[in-house]
Amino acid sequence: MQKFIKYFLKNKAVTWLLLVLILAGGLFSYAKMGKLEDAPFTIKQALVLTPYPGASPSEVQFQVTDVLEEAIQSLGELYYLKTENRAGLSKITVYVKKEIRADEMQQLWDKLRRKVNDVQGKLPSGAGTSIVNDDFGDVLGVFYGLTGESYTYRELEDQAKLIKDDLLKVKDVAKVEIYGIQTPVIDIRINPTILSNRGITTADIKRAFDGQNKMVDAGSIRNGETRIRIESTGNFYSLDDIRNLTIVSHSGEHFRLGDIARIEEGYQTPPQNFMRINNKQAVGIAISTVPTGNVVDMAKAVKKRIQSFSETMPKGFELTSIYDQGYESAVANQGFILNLIISVVTVVAILLFFIGFKNGLLIGSGLVFSIFATLIVMFANGIALQRMSLAAIIIAMGMLVDNAIVVSDSALVNMQRGMRKRIAIMRACSSTALPLLAATAIAILTFLPIYYSPHITGELLSSLVIVIGVSLMFSWVFALTQTPFFIQEFVRRPRPDELTGELFSGKYYDYFRSSLRLVIKYRYATVGILSVLLVISAWSFQFIPKVFVPSLDKQYFTLDMWLPEGTAIEETDRYATDMVESIQEYSQTEMVSTYIGRTPPRYYLSNVSFGPQPNYAQLLVKCKTSGEARELHALLQDSIRLKYPEPLIKVNKFELSPLTEALIEARFLGPDPAVLDSLTGVAIDIMRRNPKVTDARNEWGNMTYMIRPVYDPVKAGFLGITKANLMESVKSIEEGTVIGIYRDEKKKVPVLLKSEKSGIDDPRSLGDFSVWNGEKSAPLSQVTRQVTSAWEYPQIKTYNRQLSMAAMCGVKNGYTMSEVHGEIREEIEKMNLPQGYSFFWDSQYKDQTEGLQALVKFFPLAFLMLVVILVALFSNFRQPIIILCVLPLSLIGVAIGMLLTGFDFGFFPIAGWLGLLGMIIKNVIVLLDEINTQRRNGISIRLDHRGNHLKDSPGLDGGYHDYFRNGAFTFRRSVRWNGGDYYLRTHLRHLTYVIRNPDVILIVLPDSFTSQINDKNGQSIYYQRSLILPILPVNRTKQRLSSAI
Repeated sequence: MQKFIKYFLKNKAVTWLLLVLILAGGLFSYAKMGKLEDAPFTIKQALVLTPYPGASPSEVQFQVTDVLEEAIQSLGELYYLKTENRAGLSKITVYVKKEIRADEMQQLWDKLRRKVNDVQGKLPSGAGTSIVNDDFGDVLGVFYGLTGESYTYRELEDQAKLIKDDLLKVKDVAKVEIYGIQTPVIDIRINPTILSNRGITTADIKRAFDGQNKMVDAGSIRNGETRIRIESTGNFYSLDDIRNLTIVSHSGEHFRLGDIARIEEGYQTPPQNFMRINNKQAVGIAISTVPTGNVVDMAKAVKKRIQSFSETMPKGFELTSIYDQGYESAVANQGFILNLIISVVTVVAILLFFIGFKNGLLIGSGLVFSIFATLIVMFANGIALQRMSLAAIIIAMGMLVDNAIVVSDSALVNMQRGMRKRIAIMRACSSTALPLLAATAIAILTFLPIYYSPHITGELLSSLVIVIGVSLMFSWVFALTQTPFFIQEFVRRPRPDELTGELFSGKYYDYFRSSLRLVIKYRYATVGILSVLLVISAWSFQFIPKVFVPSLDKQYFTLDMWLPEGTAIEETDRYATDMVESIQEYSQTEMVSTYIGRTPPRYYLSNVSFGPQPNYAQLLVKCKTSGEARELHALLQDSIRLKYPEPLIKVNKFELSPLTEALIEARFLGPDPAVLDSLTGVAIDIMRRNPKVTDARNEWGNMTYMIRPVYDPVKAGFLGITKANLMESVKSIEEGTVIGIYRDEKKKVPVLLKSEKSGIDDPRSLGDFSVWNGEKSAPLSQVTRQVTSAWEYPQIKTYNRQLSMAAMCGVKNGYTMSEVHGEIREEIEKMNLPQGYSFFWDSQYKDQTEGLQALVKFFPLAFLMLVVILVALFSNFRQPIIILCVLPLSLIGVAIGMLLTGFDFGFFPIAGWLGLLGMIIKNVIVLLDEINTQRRNGISIRLDHRGNHLKDSPGLDGGYHDYFRNGAFTFRRSVRWNGGDYYLRTHLRHLTYVIRNPDVILIVLPDSFTSQINDKNGQSIYYQRSLILPILPVNRTKQRLSSAI
């Protein structure tokens, strides 16, 4: 190590070059490195969606979901399965083990696809192909909305596709997704009675349509040595072509389709989803960046291209920015950079105040070099600038200057004691290098349990841990290289007449000594007071709000709305439109975008996907500032529910981790839905009795009304009407049955056969509806045993292949999940469960519990490594135990700080507390090492006969010991210098302290000592209170000291 330090001290040109390169490299890295709003993390779940048209929730569960679950369950990496079975749709959410690394996920999803594909043949006929959706990590963070006055959805879609094609050419754009488009259809509306009278069947229409619109290869003809392709024509290119289609009846009559049916262009009924911006119909255009891209630069390029495209769009179209991750990242990074600069300036200002201008700048420069070197490593390893990585530098700020302060202070003290500059620097580095390295390693070690946490918080905070570790190691390196070099270049060694008697003098040092003397004198009382404060602090933690994942301070927030199950999507749209008008009355509102039927594309990583559900809507509210967003969020928490009591409404802030449908879920498992419903009802009653609870409800939702026509094979068979004929006829009332495909340029448009008759809304009217098989028609009541109505669960949920039902609730504004959960937990857990039924807490409580367990999982190992390092450093157990006993006292400051600031206790404060522990350990190590060094050199830590500490302060170049006897101080010293033995002995009753170096001995005397002492040449060697003696061979030294005394 000494050779390494000497190299930098001697080779000034190399040292200056390296320092300049670090500054330049840091600036370059900052300009080129990726910039994100928040740290990326892997969402370790996938969706398996399987349509099964016409099936009830229970049929979907038994015939589709169970088959798929059995195959998926053999996945070795599986954590658990959740399923949601709705009419016509199976939805399986696959959660994999938290320990699976991000780079293994794609291979795992490929394995999942293979298992799902292997059982497709076992699914019932009529079930669609299963789709595995694993793109939860894709963030389409630049989100625009396209509106157009008087334009149709088709025209909006066509314009959006032109924009998409243009944006795909922008650098770093990976994907462009269009949201909110409607599925176009061609509706052929018929009256079954008219068709029957004309002798035309639906099969005739379908056959004519297929024959005319089918793409057939016309082949080619030979022309000499070449062949000429013959293009197939006669396809449908417009609605008139369909209207002019000729239909031949069984009697041979020819009819024009437009004369026997009404043909019109429309959209799928009911729509799956749609979008509005300030209540104007819109489509969304969401853009994502490539994994290695810079989202800030990409967003700027997209914005520039959008502005250019807007100038050429037809009049009436308008593009509006809904969410710009590039802008949000730039703002977040600018804020953190500003905080970083303020932190650096604050640290340097404190250093200037306490240790002087020159020394403060010297140590502050080491802080700057450490930060710039860290930026280089971040850029080289692909760590983007984002909330966590910048917070890491700010958290580490206090620790970064510690190493430089210790080395600088030691070197300056050595020079004050009279050592030559180079020797003072080298001895300071050699004496502090190992303790500082151990202290730095331990400071990094305190964060390792977070880094290895398998929970999502481990990924979120991984960059924080890496950046803290890298910056702390750089601070140690620069403390032993750059700091000594700057001391050598810019700090002047004191002249003999500038050597001070008291190295640490002044009123602040006097205050400190007085306080320390008092604490040591009453040490038992001090320990008692600290113990009481520690107990009180631990007790006070129950009053600190605990929110594991904090919400973010943004100018956006969302409202999720669920109307009762069975609500038509048009009614959901009406409610959402009315809510938007209500929200726009507040002055804080800038824009409200609405998403009906399902959530928008994932423009923010932690956004959760809901839908497709016709009774669901999400409102994204954008305010002018983040402060106004906080105000409006607080206003809407209660007022929106009072104004709209029917739907369930959640007002959400943006958070770092995915939001759940409810904060608290008491989940019951068992075989019978009725028993589960009863248990869930009891839990809901318990929740509702708590005044802090809101929106307590059953996870399965309300029962929905259902009409059940019971098919009669005897009656229907006599008329030749099959069950398929019956159901297709009923479906034609609203949704229609597909009879063909119309190719509209690049798009395939379904052609649907629909009934003209409407007004069917109950069993009686449905019974009068005519059912046909293509040749005959009859009222539905004549082909069924009965038409009944019933109530059913709109969905059936399972957890790990067991029926699952949860009592869910939210928490009123001003309270926390942990607070409310603690109040209802005991009563719900005491519920008597029948045999075969079980219970656990799900949702955010489960997630937070798993997060805390994951965080503490590696703490025992980190603690063991910490103890090993401390024992190896001190070669005993006593001093490591002293350090470990100091650590719990940090809770006193943490508790006081949290209570005074009112902040919630979560994983950010935990990270800060770990940084505090690292600083405490580091400071105590340095302090104990200095004490050990002084004790090895002979300084007593005992008090004199007056109860005062001894003020002896010898140098660092040898061993000695001291003692008091009748108030007199005896100092003994033996050294080897320049190959000769020297011995020094003095007996001075009024000695204040002694400073030695290889050149001179400085004996500082009290003010009352006034003897004039001359050397052998008669020159005065007494300077006010100091006696300076050159080190002489042993006999001459004895003689000189005798004459001096």
